[in-house]
Amino acid sequence: MLDLKTPDSSLARQVEELLHAAAPPFLTNHSFRSHAWSVALAHRDGIRFDAELLYVAALLHDIGLLAAYDTGSRCFEEDGADVAAGLADAEGWSTERREALAEAIRLHTALEISFGDGAEAYLLWHATGVDVTGHRYGEIDPETLAAVVSDYPRLDFAHGFMELVASQAARKSGCWANRAIKGGLAARIAAAPFESETRR
Repeated sequence: MLDLKTPDSSLARQVEELLHAAAPPFLTNHSFRSHAWSVALAHRDGIRFDAELLYVAALLHDIGLLAAYDTGSRCFEEDGADVAAGLADAEGWSTERREALAEAIRLHTALEISFGDGAEAYLLWHATGVDVTGHRYGEIDPETLAAVVSDYPRLDFAHGFMELVASQAARKSGCWANRAIKGGLAARIAAAPFESETRR
């Protein structure tokens, strides 16, 4: 099985604590699974990446969905990008790395992505697709899939995530959340391979 060792930096530990304290378990587990799928896809595709940057982006990519980090006027991915960039700034990250971190989070809801947008943005976009709708599910080693879902069960992800997105959609008509709801996100989540498995 793929080695999914996580970074052991001050910022990595800080975002782990923040996520566990602020997010419901279903969203916390989604964030950790998204990191795992990112690493698995990087291994499959032969992509080199900044391990700490990818980890922080994966753990915080949905933090803007939570009331405590929702500014009320912007799309949740923009709020999340600012949270991550602010924490990275406090840890002394360079401007270039902070911008790459924020961009990875902002772009995870983009309609399309390219490798030119940055390795971490590219990997996070594909990985969140794996976890939400089953995008590229079949490209991940079955042993890795089983181990990650065992370590970070899906719980009530489909229902809980849709509630958070629907709340954003109702208040922010110009954002991805609204477009996703209208575009049938609930049905696509329900059709994901994970959701057809026995719930754990």
